[in-house]
Amino acid sequence: MTVELPEIPGFRYVRPLGKNVHLYRGGDGEVAVKLLVDPPRAAEMRTVLGLGHPGIVTVHRAGRTRAGLLYVVMKHYSNGDLAALAPLPFERVVEIGIEIADALHAAHQAGVVHRDVKPANILLDEHGHVCLTDFGALGRDRLPWTAPEVITSGSYSVRADVFSLGATLWHLLVGHSPFVVPRGNNTHAALQQRILHGGPHSTGRAPQSLEVLLHQAMAADPAARPVSAEDFARRLRGIHRETVPAASTVDVVAVPADPLPRKRTRWPVYASAAAVAAGVIGTSGVLLLKDETLPKSAEVVQPQSAPGGPDALSGKATVSVTRVNSETLRFSWTYPSPLAGDTFAWRTNDELKTGKVETPSVELYAPGALCVQVRVVRADGSNASDQSWSQEGCGT
Repeated sequence: MTVELPEIPGFRYVRPLGKNVHLYRGGDGEVAVKLLVDPPRAAEMRTVLGLGHPGIVTVHRAGRTRAGLLYVVMKHYSNGDLAALAPLPFERVVEIGIEIADALHAAHQAGVVHRDVKPANILLDEHGHVCLTDFGALGRDRLPWTAPEVITSGSYSVRADVFSLGATLWHLLVGHSPFVVPRGNNTHAALQQRILHGGPHSTGRAPQSLEVLLHQAMAADPAARPVSAEDFARRLRGIHRETVPAASTVDVVAVPADPLPRKRTRWPVYASAAAVAAGVIGTSGVLLLKDETLPKSAEVVQPQSAPGGPDALSGKATVSVTRVNSETLRFSWTYPSPLAGDTFAWRTNDELKTGKVETPSVELYAPGALCVQVRVVRADGSNASDQSWSQEGCGT
């Protein structure tokens, strides 16, 4: 399989992380390089990234290849995003909410509305802090966290971001969007109707003060929501003071050393790179951040054969399921002709959760029945079509 990859001075290609996103390694560590196909909203991204806020993703540099393809070089968030880590304890969700609301407020103060706040756009760094990505880029799967006025009139605003943040925190508490029905009808039309006419239920996993705040944040009437992300953060801090032991220091946004359950897998960073990348570059050429320069050699695309060779997968994975305890299922799989560097994408049958692992098993929160499909991805990025998904492996 032949792909075009930019040469990044001081870094060498390692492997693909996802569609149009690749891992590079250099003397200073690893970076994610995103090849941009549709780069929107360059001005907004310049503004946000110029803030240097700790709750906003780090982009090191950006460039244009000889063929005119745009790319960005960004921090590699090896712990991935939060989309598949839910449900989380409410204390942790409150901490995440404070950090993300602070980052949103900084962007809003600079005149930038995010437009796509959701769990997949919140990344976890090596210290356990969360960072927000994807400012101004409208993801295709944003609907389950979208405010009603965005659906009806395309009206993005500060309070629309507040709605999406409320829906995101609800998701992190429960494990899915407040407008998704597990194993139910989750078509685009059904989701729209629930958002426009349904309203969120209680999570059943948080103190009443947090339930009330999330309900208000997702009010159909924007005027009934917290007036700003700053107001949302202030109220979350109040809830934290009421519910978390006094010894905690989260009021200054400190995070426990191991904030998320490590038994769950490390998730892919392709969402992070795609999110940051969508909108960083202007059409005028190269945007450089943090006073870094991009040598000319970095702007040349070289056709390369990605590692691993052109061999296609000779068969699909076979998934087996074991119940670990009352809340956890372990999905394991075997497959023909394994190769060094193989990784595995997985998705639940309702597509509420997805992930990527480097070993052929994953443990998932599943108090009831759950089915998973698996796809083997070769180190050269081959075998990426939906035709390679396995049959479902189901546990009860």
